[in-house]
Amino acid sequence: MASEEDPFEHTRMTLGEHLEELRRRLFIGLGSIFLLFWVAYAFSNEAMRIVIHPYNVMMTRLEGYYTEEAEERLADDPSIPRERYFMHDGERERLRGLQDTRMTSVAPGETFLFQLKICVYVSLFLGSPILLWQVWMFVAAGLYKREKRVATHYFPAAAVLFVAGIVFGYFVLVPYGMYFLNRTTPLDLVRPDFRVEEYFSFLSSLCLGLGLAFQLPIVMVLLSRLGLVSHKLFAKYRGHTWVIVMIVAGVLTPPDPYTQSMMAIPMLLLYEVGIVCARIGERRRAAA
Repeated sequence: MASEEDPFEHTRMTLGEHLEELRRRLFIGLGSIFLLFWVAYAFSNEAMRIVIHPYNVMMTRLEGYYTEEAEERLADDPSIPRERYFMHDGERERLRGLQDTRMTSVAPGETFLFQLKICVYVSLFLGSPILLWQVWMFVAAGLYKREKRVATHYFPAAAVLFVAGIVFGYFVLVPYGMYFLNRTTPLDLVRPDFRVEEYFSFLSSLCLGLGLAFQLPIVMVLLSRLGLVSHKLFAKYRGHTWVIVMIVAGVLTPPDPYTQSMMAIPMLLLYEVGIVCARIGERRRAAA
């Protein structure tokens, strides 16, 4: 009787060879991130402008909102002097409470640390695919063909959803969430003053949180594929999940209904997408 073919014959190594291969793979992946950090540092001003873009969108909308509100008050009561709400800075007329819309840096070295954090996040974002690919090439040598197919089937979808979550946070949740949080501030009593440290913490936590939250359909389909949870069970506990999603959104976002809803609604939609994908997968396996 012929011996069964060994699927790992071409990848079999000694322990020392495995460690050397792992060291080489990690050196390539981490080295790529290190090089990308210095590239990002060379273009740190451009990277800072990209990071500050949601803030600028928010301030533009906020300035427009307060300008419209002031114009309505002046129209309702012509006796109010215009100088009460507006001032001229030599270039154009500005709101008194928003003369300078730039963020502030109050601690020594705060702006420098802000630039370094941006470069770190940029290098991780751009270099992570290289590092993950190197790790995958090391791990894949010890996987069967079926296990490789499962990993290559889910990883691209997970990566796309993660990036989609970050993009949604960058273009939607952060600028409009900050706008709704600050438009109730009375400018005659409080002057908005945003620090770069708090802003970057707000931006990074929400974007990363959304990137992880957008993995929900992948987790649901994977649980269904493993036979642990069926799509019927997901649908049965839909109401419970909605409550959990609202709690998670409340933890990850500031305590206001606007940003919580802006984060919870996409998660609820993704939950429904996960139910549909799990049902389709179960039908295909049953037909096979």
